[in-house]
Amino acid sequence: MMRADVKRLSDAEKINLDRCYAESDRQRGMTRKAQALLAAAGQSESALHWYVLRVELNSEMAVDKLLQDANVERWLPFMKVADKRRSGRKKEARKPISMLAWPGYMFVRVDPKAEAWAGLRTVKGIVGVLAAGEKPFPVKHEKVLQLKVFLEGNVMAMGEIALMFKLGQLVRVNAGPFASHNATVFEIDEEAGTIGVDVMIFGRSVPITLGLDQIDKG
Repeated sequence: MMRADVKRLSDAEKINLDRCYAESDRQRGMTRKAQALLAAAGQSESALHWYVLRVELNSEMAVDKLLQDANVERWLPFMKVADKRRSGRKKEARKPISMLAWPGYMFVRVDPKAEAWAGLRTVKGIVGVLAAGEKPFPVKHEKVLQLKVFLEGNVMAMGEIALMFKLGQLVRVNAGPFASHNATVFEIDEEAGTIGVDVMIFGRSVPITLGLDQIDKG
């Protein structure tokens, strides 16, 4: 091989390596941009709202970890269910096990800006967000807390809900035989996760005790 050919080959290799380094830098830049967009989804302290994400089945835990690493507030709902006995085994108490409440779905709390949605779209495993038409559908913070209490018995959620209500406040029952009835709070037991209310039935006040997940603000 002639010396000139060797020089041309050497120059070609140098050029190709330069392109590789440039491409690598570009990819790292895109990654940094994607990370910045994703982080922006959870950085704003104002105007935060909960939304329901659709994620690929069997990717829920991976998506949850990615959002955690990006400091994005999220909630992957689990619920306790009785473990099924295997046939042939002696009868014994069923131990509750945790399983996904809604496979393929999870909650995320973000400031609904274009940067937040752009960041979330960079997360592998996220399919989309539940929306009304093209507008993402928000879920009230109060409802998410109630779901946490209902599904998991979440103590912190109980405490946060309890702080939302005051004695004498007008509320609305959302579950049980008195659903849709208005009521007045007369007792709040944060430790037990219950609330005492007076419900008007046939013109008279009836005191009942409900779970903190069974009432809404009036």
